[in-house]
Amino acid sequence: MKRNLVSIIIPTKNSSHQLPRCLYLIQRQNYHPIEIIIIDSNSDDREKTASLVKKYHGVFYTYAPKVKEGLFDATRKRNYAAKRAGGEYIYHFDTDMEITPHVVREAVALCKNGYDAIIIPEDSFGEGIWASAKNLERRFFWGDDTVESPRFFKKTAWNAVGGYDEEIAGGGDDRDIYHTLKEKGYKVTRTKNIILHNEGTLHLTYLMKKQFMYKREAIKFIRKRPLMSIISYFPIRKSHITKWGMFAARPKDTLCLVIMKACESMAGLCGILYSLVK
Repeated sequence: MKRNLVSIIIPTKNSSHQLPRCLYLIQRQNYHPIEIIIIDSNSDDREKTASLVKKYHGVFYTYAPKVKEGLFDATRKRNYAAKRAGGEYIYHFDTDMEITPHVVREAVALCKNGYDAIIIPEDSFGEGIWASAKNLERRFFWGDDTVESPRFFKKTAWNAVGGYDEEIAGGGDDRDIYHTLKEKGYKVTRTKNIILHNEGTLHLTYLMKKQFMYKREAIKFIRKRPLMSIISYFPIRKSHITKWGMFAARPKDTLCLVIMKACESMAGLCGILYSLVK
């Protein structure tokens, strides 16, 4: 484990079209040293992904964990890569995320000031009314401990809790490790700098399918942490009241957000019911 080295872990699956922008922005961080680790699950575009990783002096692994078709393998891939990471810190995100220039420097500074894991707030952008609604939703999440979870860790803290619970995925893995860290007395805080989530062109049907897939695995998180799962998955949040001015400032996006959340909640419920009867 190299002192001050940050290992950035990015799982990939047929995402070479997103990777150049992602890697370019990592390279432009005002913090060094950074180790880039790409963990790919035998993608169709594997050769192109490997070539891009080489261009940006990263480390490339192929790992395709055995999971049921349609389920998420990112949790296992992140654990696999973390065990091979050489850094004192590990930070994971996805290929559709764009890191702003000062994120890593601030996260490392917070760890040196006594924190063990860091939440990086997310904003988003994209095309269409649903992307705009998703942007509004994410801004309500800022500062909400029942939604936001750490993605930047001291390697010692990560190892102490055993990484992600590989039986949980679809977002519950992030929530679970956060509460495991807190239960063991580790300190968590958040950065002022943000990371951007590129939503692309969003369609309501895509969002519903995504929620169905996510919630299809949620039953494992619900059984492990029933109270926290209710709080995390409940569609109405305290921030909707405390930040009501955001609704007033963006009435069109508010209407779309209400429709979007209703459809996502319905799809998510179907995913949970599917997992119970499957």
